[in-house]
Amino acid sequence: MTIRATVFTTLFLLATTLSSAGIANAEDDVFSQSIAPMTTLECARCHEQVFTDLRDQGGAHKMVCRDCHETFHNFSKQLTWQQRVPACSDCHDYPHGESAIMSACLTCHSNAHAPVASLNLNTLEPLCHQCHQQPAEEMTQPSAHSDMTCSECHQDRHGYLPKCTECHEEPHSPFISSKACMQCHPVHHVSDLLYSDAIDNSACGGCHEEPATELKQGHLAHSLLNCTFCHAEEHGAMTTCNDCHDTPHSAEMLEGFRDCNDCHGNPHNLLPGS
Repeated sequence: MTIRATVFTTLFLLATTLSSAGIANAEDDVFSQSIAPMTTLECARCHEQVFTDLRDQGGAHKMVCRDCHETFHNFSKQLTWQQRVPACSDCHDYPHGESAIMSACLTCHSNAHAPVASLNLNTLEPLCHQCHQQPAEEMTQPSAHSDMTCSECHQDRHGYLPKCTECHEEPHSPFISSKACMQCHPVHHVSDLLYSDAIDNSACGGCHEEPATELKQGHLAHSLLNCTFCHAEEHGAMTTCNDCHDTPHSAEMLEGFRDCNDCHGNPHNLLPGS
């Protein structure tokens, strides 16, 4: 064997020996190390559906896994379910009350990793009044809406607010918004028509086009008023001139006329009578 071959063989044997020793040392070192908590991406390798639920529909729950699951992969046989999984009340207390049915969070929020998206309307239907007491009370008053269930309007998902025109195709005025409709028609008690100075004359003009146009085109005092100033409190209410003006003329002067309109014409335009 040449000197060159001998040197090569010696170096090869030395390298092999060192490599084997390194592997043995590395294996020994593994068991002396602390187990680091998994990252969220490492959790996702086994819990892919949980990860995608949090990513796509987690809402306020879109947090790293360890924010809720504080103990590193703690599914040991000796642990109870309560020890393994955090309780909703650890963070949320009891937002809907402490009754048994309202504190069983997963009854309605069936997926804690997609808490809002997993709300089931069929499950929620009997419980709406627990959180929405005023609408529920208003819905007991007789009206076209009182025979309906909550989910007939608030369909598709919890918190869905329908447009009035989904059922009512602009019944008497051009649709601006549901909020505009509700100036007169409180949605949970539609038979209780509201009249206030906040209602624009254009809403009344949907049915009462002629008087609304006369008021809009007028230039005297009545043109500055809302319809509800005179037709107050109830739809169809009729006021008299004396309700505002008392008796501005003497009795002798009024003897020759039937009423104010003889001189002042239509109260919506106040043009002098012919």
